[in-house]
Amino acid sequence: MKKHITKIAILFLMISLAGCRKDFLDREPISDLTEGNFFKTGADAEAAIIAAYDVLQAEIYVFDYYINSDVISDNCYSGGDNPNNFQIDNFTTTPLNGNVYRDWVYLYDAISRTNAVLDNVGKIESPDLTIERKQEILGEASFLRAFHYFQLVTLYGDAPLNLHKVNSTDPAIVYQPRVSSALIYENIVKDLQFAAANLPAQFPQGKQRATKGAANALLAKVYAQMPSPNWALVLQTTQEVINGSPYSLVTDYRFLFDGNHENCVESIFETQFISTGSEANWGPQLLLPPSITKDSWRKFNTPSNDLMDAFRAAGDTLRFNASVIWESGLPWKDGKYPDGNIPFVYKWKTANGWASPNNNILLRLADIILLQAEAKNELNDLVGATQDLNTIRRRALLVDTKATSQEQLRDSIANERRLELAFEGHRWLDLKRSGKAVEKLNNLSLNYNMTSEKLLFPIPQNELDRNPKLTQNPGY
Repeated sequence: MKKHITKIAILFLMISLAGCRKDFLDREPISDLTEGNFFKTGADAEAAIIAAYDVLQAEIYVFDYYINSDVISDNCYSGGDNPNNFQIDNFTTTPLNGNVYRDWVYLYDAISRTNAVLDNVGKIESPDLTIERKQEILGEASFLRAFHYFQLVTLYGDAPLNLHKVNSTDPAIVYQPRVSSALIYENIVKDLQFAAANLPAQFPQGKQRATKGAANALLAKVYAQMPSPNWALVLQTTQEVINGSPYSLVTDYRFLFDGNHENCVESIFETQFISTGSEANWGPQLLLPPSITKDSWRKFNTPSNDLMDAFRAAGDTLRFNASVIWESGLPWKDGKYPDGNIPFVYKWKTANGWASPNNNILLRLADIILLQAEAKNELNDLVGATQDLNTIRRRALLVDTKATSQEQLRDSIANERRLELAFEGHRWLDLKRSGKAVEKLNNLSLNYNMTSEKLLFPIPQNELDRNPKLTQNPGY
């Protein structure tokens, strides 16, 4: 686990991308290279941006990303045996929680990598780096920085805003105060606007690279998630993704997660994995049942009864079976499923002994279509919202929605997002955006004692102890 936010050396630099195969990831890191002697050529720039992408294969995006969306929400119980996860599940999280600390560190390390690119690549003058490719690399780094800051601001709220890589040991420079969430969102928007203006619609290498569509998709989610959502801009940016784009819905929902259709036409941004070495996906081993993982210990992110009931109430058999697998006769008990038949997350199908080749889809078109429906509904275009909603329902082999009023459509769209995107890292933000998170969670009869203060994580105690300029979130 990484323990340092700032580094003089750029770690995990990898040989630049070539071709459209997954095996570009299977490269050894180049270490002991300082910024002063490194950023000289186009090859250096390519290696640095790959180092920035590499964080998407780290623990925060392989595992914690899903805890911080599904376990913290009404989609999953913690499962497993980790006390930090139990706290997050039960809304008893403290500033000493290990997950809360490591995610803070991961995110600032990730931001530092993008800042190294943004600080240096623009200065490179080398025959092997064209002006066009230079701007693309800067766009990719801007997208990644925005992606990480979006995680940070939605998890912790106000936070230090580092827009340059910190190479000093001077406490006055290293230790920065928190700035307002509004200012962080403002910079996220700037980064994504820059990325959208400088990235191509597609890369030859495929969905592992940030594109114009990825930038606009994330920008739409950002506009929707801000404290005062801008629904007109949500609509504008979702339309940028949907209209005339290289994306379309796959005909069969099951194709998204069967392992045979990765980087499909519906995918907008997707973390790549291969089944060997450090580039394998170890996350599915923590989620899938023993019949697949070939072990016997209790798995994490157990799908909740409330989500199971939601699938059944909707008659949503297709997505239910593509998302959840059941298993009984297990060597452990689960109080939430006393009959012994326990559900498991099934959107990754292969464990392969901690070396799954299954990718992680971070952005896909159905998410953006439903976000467009949400924007249209908030802007009183009920007909357009209904059409978008029904597009997703029909793909799931469901009848058209019976919702007619704005409030009914609001609830129907939210429920559709829950079923369509279950376990993919979206539910917690959807709940918070709805303004109904506290009420919804307290109505689950799970003694959560949920309050509005618990909508944010605490600032890690380790960081408070180290940085006297930080303050704690209310309620902790």
